[in-house]
Amino acid sequence: MIPFADAVVGGVVSTGDSMRLQSAHITKYKSINDSTLFSLEGDITAFVGKNESGKTAALEALYRVNPLSSGHPTAFEELRDYPRRHRSRDKNRIAQARPVTATFELEQGDIDAVAKEYGPKAFTAKTITVYRQYDDDTRWYLGFTADTLAAAQHLVTKAGLDVARFAKVKDIDALIEALRADENAEAAVQLADDLAERDLGAEIRKILHLRLPRFQYFDEYNVLPGSVSIERLQTVGEDDLEPEERTALSLLKLAGVESEEFTRDNYENRKAALEAAANELTDQLFDYWTQNPDLSVELDIEFKQVPTPQEPHRTEPWLHIRIKNQRHRVTLGMEGRSKGFIWFFSFLAAFSEYQDVTRRRVILLDEPGLNLHAKAQNDLLRYIEERLVPQHQVIYSTHSLFMIQPSKLERCRTVEDVDNDGTQVSQELWRARADTVFPLLGAIGVDMTQTLVIGPNQLLVEGPSDVVYLTVMSEVVREAGGTSLDPNWTITPVGGLDKVPSFVSLLGSSDLSIAVLMDVAGGGNQRIAQLVSRGLLDKGRLVYLTEFTNTSEADIEDLFTPTWYLKLLSSAKVGRFTKAQLKGGGRIIRQVEAAHGGRFDHYQPASHLMRSPGTLLDQIDDETRDRFEALFTRLNALL
Repeated sequence: MIPFADAVVGGVVSTGDSMRLQSAHITKYKSINDSTLFSLEGDITAFVGKNESGKTAALEALYRVNPLSSGHPTAFEELRDYPRRHRSRDKNRIAQARPVTATFELEQGDIDAVAKEYGPKAFTAKTITVYRQYDDDTRWYLGFTADTLAAAQHLVTKAGLDVARFAKVKDIDALIEALRADENAEAAVQLADDLAERDLGAEIRKILHLRLPRFQYFDEYNVLPGSVSIERLQTVGEDDLEPEERTALSLLKLAGVESEEFTRDNYENRKAALEAAANELTDQLFDYWTQNPDLSVELDIEFKQVPTPQEPHRTEPWLHIRIKNQRHRVTLGMEGRSKGFIWFFSFLAAFSEYQDVTRRRVILLDEPGLNLHAKAQNDLLRYIEERLVPQHQVIYSTHSLFMIQPSKLERCRTVEDVDNDGTQVSQELWRARADTVFPLLGAIGVDMTQTLVIGPNQLLVEGPSDVVYLTVMSEVVREAGGTSLDPNWTITPVGGLDKVPSFVSLLGSSDLSIAVLMDVAGGGNQRIAQLVSRGLLDKGRLVYLTEFTNTSEADIEDLFTPTWYLKLLSSAKVGRFTKAQLKGGGRIIRQVEAAHGGRFDHYQPASHLMRSPGTLLDQIDDETRDRFEALFTRLNALL
């Protein structure tokens, strides 16, 4: 098996600014026959599903892509992992089966690492794909193509030779031959001999190979034990330790005593080092632990009598971990005591071993915060956002509604055990069964009760600008004696049309009347169209803005005449524009951005109109009022 350890290759150190996991495909692993290809967010991805749906299996398979020692299996094993129902049928093919395939998106640091050694043209791909096999002998790259001739020509330049003299060669063999023909340049002959012995493609692959993120796995079995043999932690190989022991070893490493001798004579020194480590972790924890500030961790060392025939008075050091409650002035064992606090502390201990390593990791958490109070689960999410995401990528599984951020549903992937097909992973939330997405519905419900007055009639719009324009223009139309928007509508911004399917799918099961006000851009929105084809939303409840502009594309801003909207932009200090500057046709937002030289805050003019309408509303023309009145009439008919 090719090692994926941190290393230095050709003077290039594997550090931060490295690639991110972009997508994965899991096949023939435990309950997963074919997960289907699924994407992963660059920061946080949540696997959401019922118990026994296969969430843990998905995390385990991902972990084996490039695992850090955690006490869990790091290789695929046929007897343990291959789906039993297919094992006899596939017996002769199992060794070469690919249980996990992962695609990574390169970042600038990866590109620079290759360019530093072999030039900017040696490797220009934006992604690399790797996979593991059951025989565990190899980790291969799929579709890996390096321009070895460009790499060799870069080495010609680095050798101080005139690369222009060799620009017409077609391949490395021809380059080597041309270099050897230059008998007057000793450096050319030496470089030719060197290139003849090297595999530049393999060297480039190795640089990227060593920059692959390491995968760190943590679950309930990694929680620190109440007692553990220090001698065992120091003498047994890391891969042979139990998960809870591996976390305890991380604690020893943080204290800097993982290889130190423990005797009665140095008891005070060793205990002081361990207490300092525990205090450091506790201080970190209380930045995010808001449940009970009176808890702390106490560590002690006991020398147990373990006599042998050769050493009748032999002792063995054991580490004891206890929880102290300052309020009640008691110290208790780990078993059954404040499981949420112990989980959080244990995770920090496991994470501490690599906290000073700048290289990106993919952190896999199986059901994190299962024993945490709802508020503490929110604290955990805050810790993940603030302490992990800036450097690392996090993937976790959950069925808790409090571990889901309703404003970021794009992070969720549903995991379902589909009849006869096994576990499948999908980002198409609306395709999932109701019981699978129940936590998402619960999360949205909690969020809405905190932020919205829920009405039975929900009008979903893209963003806050839509809310402002609809509200303001409803009053303008009403004052002019026209039909305004019925107050029974609750206007709900969803944060982008890409989130509409999730809201429709989840809210649709709550007996709410839903309509969607649709911006229309080139290419349309296939996911929203599927809501209709799947029967989740009546076609008539998709209200397209182009119905009122008689154009092929439209945002809500296109309901205003260009002359008036440009006045609004000027008053809001977005910029001064004339109709002559608007070129190319299409949505006015895009025309203004072209004239502006880039994007602008679309909410800025809406906010200005709401706060300082001045004479702007008096200048709204009949054409604009008629468009909005037609829109309101269309929407009111859906009530």
